[in-house]
Amino acid sequence: MVNGENGNPRKREETARRIIAAVKETHGMLAAAAERSGIGYRTVCRYAAESPAVKEAVHVAKETMLDFAESKLFQAINKGQAWAIAFYLKTQGKQRGYIERQEFTGEGGQPIKVELDYREKLISAISRNAPDSG
Repeated sequence: MVNGENGNPRKREETARRIIAAVKETHGMLAAAAERSGIGYRTVCRYAAESPAVKEAVHVAKETMLDFAESKLFQAINKGQAWAIAFYLKTQGKQRGYIERQEFTGEGGQPIKVELDYREKLISAISRNAPDSG
């Protein structure tokens, strides 16, 4: 049950209906849905978190928009647009090796040399923890 409407189930249902309609129109964007419905942003967020119907409407609206965006990507791939092909391979073809990696090497392509001098820190730590011999 969504809080804040003084226990009036009819008002809660009407508010949920208004939010669901706005969420569908705004493709799941809650701030835009709040503006479109004339309901406060915090109230819309609360309904999206607590009302199963509103939560489902937000999920479906976002998934629908994602499907639409993917269809546009596939259209660009079908047209042979290199950016779309590269993007798809980088994001969906990782298991086939289509991934950008950065390799870091030392001078002349050699392995990076790491030299650590912990001698002074070790001596200091030992002397701090050694029992007094006096």
